Amino acid sequence: MIRRFLIGLAVLFGLNAFLFTSMAFADGNSVYTDTDLKKCSLHSQAEEGEGEWATFICRGYAGQKVFVSEADLRFSLGYGRNGLNQKSFSQRLSPFNTVGKKMEWRLRHGRPIATILRYYTETGSGGRKGQILVVTKLEGSEACHMAYIDALANKGANEIAQNAADRLVDGFSCETDSPVHVGKRGVSPF
Repeated sequence: MIRRFLIGLAVLFGLNAFLFTSMAFADGNSVYTDTDLKKCSLHSQAEEGEGEWATFICRGYAGQKVFVSEADLRFSLGYGRNGLNQKSFSQRLSPFNTVGKKMEWRLRHGRPIATILRYYTETGSGGRKGQILVVTKLEGSEACHMAYIDALANKGANEIAQNAADRLVDGFSCETDSPVHVGKRGVSPF
């Protein structure tokens, strides 16, 4: 009898722990996916005489497609079925850049509201190098850059980016607003 009671408590505690973990995971938390182009599939690339560009498809949160494009040594991303037509797909940082191999997805109620991706920037051949965290808002079928954080100028840059994503997402419009700089600036080329 006592043994059944203890087993019942263990099962109940385990279920409560699972429910608590699921609820905690629902808001203001993150999941991570790969943006390592070696793990992504080629979607399209330049034909001879078109210059150098390529677009890859990576697997995002919950299997969502993430289009990663490189053209003129600068990257841009689009999300989901409409990814190639989103504002974010045409937004590129000015300096030459590459993207990090992991993307952070900020969640609210289990749904992605924003992504955070580290861009490695450079001013040119042997020039100044830096890192910019780009916070992208996911708004229905639209996506756009919402905030930029100089990762080298700001201690705790990842937390700053997470807070910016969570704080700015509700009042930011992809249609009318421009991305904002959050924190200190000036160390990384931008």
